Amino acid sequence: MSRRIRSTAMGWLAAAAIAFFSAPVAYAAPSKPAKVVYLTFDDGPSQRYTPKLLDILRSQHISATFFVVGYRCEQFPDIVRRIQREGHEIGNHGFAHLDPKKRTLDEVLLDVRKTDVAVVKACGTRPLYYRPPYGSIDAQEIDGVHRLGHPIALWTVDSMDWKAKSAKAIVNQVERHTRPGSIILFHDGISSSRYTVEAMPRIIRDFRRDGYTFKTLPAGDSLRIESFMPKADDDAVLPRDADDVQGKRRPSVDARRVGH
Repeated sequence: MSRRIRSTAMGWLAAAAIAFFSAPVAYAAPSKPAKVVYLTFDDGPSQRYTPKLLDILRSQHISATFFVVGYRCEQFPDIVRRIQREGHEIGNHGFAHLDPKKRTLDEVLLDVRKTDVAVVKACGTRPLYYRPPYGSIDAQEIDGVHRLGHPIALWTVDSMDWKAKSAKAIVNQVERHTRPGSIILFHDGISSSRYTVEAMPRIIRDFRRDGYTFKTLPAGDSLRIESFMPKADDDAVLPRDADDVQGKRRPSVDARRVGH
């Protein structure tokens, strides 16, 4: 009897082992990043280009993030209010678009504070993010901007619209390099923004076809990823029109005019 029980038990164990090792094994599939992209626009508001981009985004029910320049907020507060009213995020891009590398820490932080004041005066809301002109920022400036309450928002894909000679060049650059989660840099306040406006419907159409959605930036610092090509000296990008942020009439940053 005991021999028969042991034999039966051994049979059960063997059957269980065969079943275990021959059964298909299920593995959890690695989660894929969400197919989201973040459209961001620098150097506005521009009276010529920003309203056209806002029209496109509104018609497509898309929210984006606009990094505005302080002195232009003073010039065109109605456009700043429209950006806010239509559900877009507003970020701080400095008051006069001066290169931080050529400024002291105090001058950079003053520039940020003055832009905050200009945005609040225009639309009643303080900008969340800070994006330094040219993406130029060092460790001390990061710490100082954080103390002012701003996460740093850079980009992962440069559309190269600042040097584009056609809309097609912008579309090709963006579609070649964008991945899920990409933060795409465009401009709405420079001469070549005319091509950005022309390229935007095609970019939106193609990404939607591929299953992407569009959102404003999530809170928090974005990763610093260098542009695919170095930017040329800003004075070498010509010709400029009257709506270009790099116009010769950029104001200086005067501490006496900054609100506290």
